[in-house]
Amino acid sequence: MKKNRYLPFGYHIQNGVLCIHNAEAAVVRQTFLDYQSGQSYRLIAEKLTAKKNPYLENRTDWNKHMVKRMLENPRYCGGDHFPTIIPSDTFGAVAALIGQKGQGERIPDELDIIRRKAICAACGGKYKRDGRSKKYEAWCCSAEGRITPKRISDQILLDSVTAALNIIIADPSLLEPSPTPQHPHSLDATRTENQINRELEKSEVDSDYIKLLIFSCAAAKYDTCPDREPEYLTRHLRSVFEQEQPLEAFSPRLFEATIKQVLIEPDGGLTLRMNNQILVHYGAGKE
Repeated sequence: MKKNRYLPFGYHIQNGVLCIHNAEAAVVRQTFLDYQSGQSYRLIAEKLTAKKNPYLENRTDWNKHMVKRMLENPRYCGGDHFPTIIPSDTFGAVAALIGQKGQGERIPDELDIIRRKAICAACGGKYKRDGRSKKYEAWCCSAEGRITPKRISDQILLDSVTAALNIIIADPSLLEPSPTPQHPHSLDATRTENQINRELEKSEVDSDYIKLLIFSCAAAKYDTCPDREPEYLTRHLRSVFEQEQPLEAFSPRLFEATIKQVLIEPDGGLTLRMNNQILVHYGAGKE
């Protein structure tokens, strides 16, 4: 049975006193140096595992999460009254480097507009832009463990959204919902109307009961009234797209005014969910 660590790697209790564990502290210092030199969490973890540096008794395997927790632990520079292993300036420099790598390049405004409405078509998770690589950026689902098989670049995403908007500009009738059968009265309303008629035919009419039946019938009929909001939204969307000329580039103005969500497929295809809930699909783009 593996024991849990109650102290950060690099410390131990000796004669009832919290002390630095010299062998482990040497590993901590080297880990900070390795990260400052540009080595990744994963590479550092692989080196520690290869050297069989024990994290726990009978356990020498390391992973990137263990390395990351070590590099982000302020106790190594004297936090919470722990003995100092890492100088505060070194810890601060590593913290800044972690923040810089995590943030990556600032996302352009037009892409940030799309990001706020982008979700994964497969699982519903938020889509994110990974701009940490200096060579290229990539869009992917933020859900843990989900891998995007095809790299979706900024340009692919912009071109795909623009192409989908142009599809609607060319044919605004795509915004019309499918006709639904109309049911002017529900079965409950019909039954209540019949009950009202029967009560009115009686020689002695219970007015309070008749009122209750009338209110109940009105409520049943109200429940069957169609929702006019999608109809209004559809008319508004059609008027917007009927006035648009084909786009030569992504239009933040048109996107913000008409799109509720962008559902992105792993292969780069996407579906626009319009403000009236109509879905418009565009196939995968090519890099």
